Amino acid sequence: MSKKIQMPGSARAGLALLVVGAIFVGIGTYLNRGGFSLYGFIMVVAGFSIYIISSVAVARNRKMREKRK
Repeated sequence: MSKKIQMPGSARAGLALLVVGAIFVGIGTYLNRGGFSLYGFIMVVAGFSIYIISSVAVARNRKMREKRK
């Protein structure tokens, strides 16, 4: 039996953006395209930020719900 991990949609979107950005950085580096790599790096930073902010917000909400009980 596998236990599913509860993850909000925004966290999933952040992870997807992070992975796609990392692929862009790799392709840009391989092809020596600095602009493409920079675009991918911006995507990675944005994806990581979305993921962290969303995870912290969910953790705070869960903590507040447990406190109210």
